[in-house]
Amino acid sequence: MFGQNNTYNLHGFGGSRHIQVLSFNGKTSESAYLMLLLESQKMKQTDWKITAKVTSMTPNFPANMLSFIYVSKGGTSNVTATNGFSYPLSLNNEVEILNFMSSNQDGYQNLNFNFNLQVQGGNYLRDFPRWTTVKFDVEYRLYTNNGKKEEKMIKDTAGEIFLNIDPDSQVPVYSITVLPDVFLEFNTIDGYMNGITKNYDKGLKVASTGNYEVRVKSHTSQFTSTTSSRTLPLDLVSLQLGGGNGTQQPVNISTENQLILQGASTNGNVVEYDMIYKAKPIEDQYLIINNQETFTTQLMFEMTTN
Repeated sequence: MFGQNNTYNLHGFGGSRHIQVLSFNGKTSESAYLMLLLESQKMKQTDWKITAKVTSMTPNFPANMLSFIYVSKGGTSNVTATNGFSYPLSLNNEVEILNFMSSNQDGYQNLNFNFNLQVQGGNYLRDFPRWTTVKFDVEYRLYTNNGKKEEKMIKDTAGEIFLNIDPDSQVPVYSITVLPDVFLEFNTIDGYMNGITKNYDKGLKVASTGNYEVRVKSHTSQFTSTTSSRTLPLDLVSLQLGGGNGTQQPVNISTENQLILQGASTNGNVVEYDMIYKAKPIEDQYLIINNQETFTTQLMFEMTTN
């Protein structure tokens, strides 16, 4: 007899694998462009991530103008998706496209993940003649335990992008500028008890010739110390925009891609927003006495068409 436990196989097994871009606004596929199938003889309780790496692109299309957007899951396995990323893909570099958690499950299990493909709009599309077909290959990897152990790697042909854009159509303008660094300092008793606020005037600048959305998310699940293993929760800090076309609702910092701004065309003109960061009062378990410590995270701001 021969038995296998915790043996995993990751396959690319379906999806449309074809998208047609008809304007300089770009395109997001309307149905699942990519489907990945994860099979196991016995699922274990752990954290997982799936990464994607573009290995070839013909012709030389910019991979960072593409992103996989997690849509849904199906199958017999009991898992919870914790993050569906929409980071730009990269040529010869891995990019996370999904994090999920599984419970202990006996017997054969299968799980499929569905992704849409987003092709970003922009003037770069003028570099490709009308009726150009872009073909690209992607390598997917499955990791457990926050990337400490690799379980499976597959190579898969991701599909085709067909560019059929009228060269005389209008090229959209989308731009976003964000202040690079934010510093919130707890240095008074009042700050520890009541929280602190930092206002960055004109910290966010956007311009567009169409409807747009701006979202923000953290790359890490916690604020991490630069000098120790201590952490602070992300929801300690919130962000609110002011000015521009009106005050926006505040959102707590999170790994979720959260909407902070939604607007109509600015006719290509730059609109400026104040960025208001608020840190809540520090709870007792996070107090640091007679010691200075810095906690950091990295935020990603994403501007997309609406």
